[in-house]
Amino acid sequence: MALDLSFLCEQFPDLQPSAMSRAGGTAAYQLRLPPFQDGREFKWAELRLPKGFPAYGKAFIQLSPDAVLRIPHLDSAGVLCIEGDPGPGRGYSTEDRIKFLLHSYLEQFLKPWLNGDLDQNFEDEALNYWAIAVAMARSNTDAVRGVWTVDPPPAKARVRSGLLLIPNRIIIAADEKSRITNRLVQSMGPAAKQRVRVLVADVPISYTFTPSTWPRSMSDLERILQGRLPSAEYSRLQNSRTRRGRGMYRVVLLRNAEVAFAYLLPGGPPTVLDVYRGKKASPSLHKPLPLMTSRLDPNWTVGRDQHPEVSGRQAKHVLVLGAGALGSPVVDHLAKAGVGRISVVDADTMSSANIGRHLLGADSIGENKVDAIAQRITSAYPATDVTPHAMSTAEWLKKNALAGVDVVLDLTGEPDVRVQIEQARLSYPCPLLIGWMEPYVAAAHACMLSAGQSWLQGAQDPLSYLEAVIWPSGVIRQEPGCSSRFQSYTAAAAEHAVALVAECALEMIDNSAAATFESTVRSWVRGQRFLDKYWPGLTHKEWAKAACAHDGLILNRQFP
Repeated sequence: MALDLSFLCEQFPDLQPSAMSRAGGTAAYQLRLPPFQDGREFKWAELRLPKGFPAYGKAFIQLSPDAVLRIPHLDSAGVLCIEGDPGPGRGYSTEDRIKFLLHSYLEQFLKPWLNGDLDQNFEDEALNYWAIAVAMARSNTDAVRGVWTVDPPPAKARVRSGLLLIPNRIIIAADEKSRITNRLVQSMGPAAKQRVRVLVADVPISYTFTPSTWPRSMSDLERILQGRLPSAEYSRLQNSRTRRGRGMYRVVLLRNAEVAFAYLLPGGPPTVLDVYRGKKASPSLHKPLPLMTSRLDPNWTVGRDQHPEVSGRQAKHVLVLGAGALGSPVVDHLAKAGVGRISVVDADTMSSANIGRHLLGADSIGENKVDAIAQRITSAYPATDVTPHAMSTAEWLKKNALAGVDVVLDLTGEPDVRVQIEQARLSYPCPLLIGWMEPYVAAAHACMLSAGQSWLQGAQDPLSYLEAVIWPSGVIRQEPGCSSRFQSYTAAAAEHAVALVAECALEMIDNSAAATFESTVRSWVRGQRFLDKYWPGLTHKEWAKAACAHDGLILNRQFP
């Protein structure tokens, strides 16, 4: 599409756009540049219209390659990242869209840049610019593609061991003996079939690097290492060799709580890559290679440093009884929330009848539920150690005690299990959550009991008393040709129960160290319209009638 240049020149006399041509169907218009002070110049700026404009795509401003990493708010191609063209389908004319863009170019970028008002903006998006530098230095023969960290920055600079995983070519900057490192390696499967020991100079930094301040040469890094590392550690890094006397891979990791920058140092062994019908070796580096880093510590992966309770959860041990449609997704949520250790007890195997409402799917049919759940969750969330116990609760209690368990979750819905766990708590009192769903998930309940609170009221099990709906006997179904009985509900409806129980469980886990807390029952109760849809004539119990007029309502009560 051709623009009306006379109109643009009239509207923006300082820019004086002139038509050019670019490959790939892109239309380009060169913009006149102002006089520059030293250090603020760039060679050219263009208004570009992508192929299909204005019906498709947005107009943009692109600067010359010499501006990349010198001027903020540019991507790796020199495209200026500012608000401008609102795009198609928003009701603006083509002329208005171009006017918006050029006005933004002048007011949001060019004038502030010339006045020095953008000089500090590199720090706000430091890792975006670092990613550009890494991409510009990357090649297919690099021995390392990135660095993963699993712990906070050290208080003092040190040299530590790490693992290079091949063929993935990722370095984990942590000791191989740490549990989270082992789980990470196991989760990667064939991508980590070979493990190579590396040395990592782990150096805390107090400020964020920008393109003008980050190290660009080996001499820059040497100055940092000599100044920050103890002499013995510096010597260890410089003189490192394998047992066979060969050079080792060495990485410098510069980081704080906000950002991290990594470099692979020269002097390591050649890069050996699998190629068609054999292997190919590439020479080792002759200059430092910048690398991207990724945080896999639970404070970041769970809550992006916004949830201080994660550190406490890492030290907790939760026992989950029952790995069915309620228990399995609750375990998944606890792992995502950063609970460090979860023991799961269930003797059942996965069947086709479970697929529609279970964490697992058809690929796990015939497997022990707890084994498949543990494998899935430990691989997905390495900060959590899930231990499976493919046995009944009674068998588990014969072999184990509740000592060392911070919270017990009974999600089996089985009266015998409630009695068994009640007996075990007499010897080792600990907080207990009993969670269950009523048919169709017309209601779900989480009964949160403090360590000294019994579930049984004398000889009576209060579960049916605590339910919200009066149920006729025909609601509980029996499987054809089998003695098993089940409640009817969908996975979508069960998500309400999962969320309720998981939130209550985390509340108890976070407060498990408290000497006492008030035992309560928290219930999610659906309204009358929901009941009528599934079984006409159903009614709420008196305590639950407040939910009648609502789609759903959370109600809290004291226990008992």
